Amino acid sequence: MTAPADLHPAEPQGRATPLHFALGYGAGVLVYLLVRLLGGLNPNPCEGQTVVALIAPLLLGPGGLGLAASQWNRPPRAIFGLGLVVASLFPALFLGARDIAGLRNFGCAGGYVVISPMTGKGFSETTLTAGTRQQLRVRVGGFDVKARPDRFTLQAQATNPLKATPAPVTVTLARTQDVQLGQEVPLTLSAAPDGPTQQYTVNVNVVQEGGRTASGTLTVNVEGRAR
Repeated sequence: MTAPADLHPAEPQGRATPLHFALGYGAGVLVYLLVRLLGGLNPNPCEGQTVVALIAPLLLGPGGLGLAASQWNRPPRAIFGLGLVVASLFPALFLGARDIAGLRNFGCAGGYVVISPMTGKGFSETTLTAGTRQQLRVRVGGFDVKARPDRFTLQAQATNPLKATPAPVTVTLARTQDVQLGQEVPLTLSAAPDGPTQQYTVNVNVVQEGGRTASGTLTVNVEGRAR
């Protein structure tokens, strides 16, 4: 007695060639370009752009893997699915990540304030000895200046937990009006000579003409003089 036909394992159908991979890759690139074209119809340069940047990789990657896995016994279709997977990585994911990074530079992620030493990267905490001062710098970034003026107002102050007069820590900005995007503004921290060992918070607020705001904070640890 012969076994029923449906009990025999399915044999691979057809032979995969580089052309099938190229067709899958080309189809993936076409999908990516179509998504980009439709995304370009959105008049808002920020809203929905992250979805546009990620939708092609999310469609092509899992979709291509699913096609390759489900059609393993049909090599032409499986290799076509692998072409979709490669297209999901490049150009879709590579260029999508670049587009998302560009959204921050354009100001879609909102404004921000960077506080840093005169040489070095931004930091969030510093130590100051009573009776000394420290020179820092402030930089405004992230705002969209294409739609609104490139003019900012800066304000800075330190908390005074002890409500002492004068304040144990004072903050001085070299410039507060008409600050430009990316401009480095010197900031001076001064600790009173008789100031106690205490932790303070320095707040730097920036206002763009038109009402958009952002802020940056710095923790200042004041240490008393050694006796």
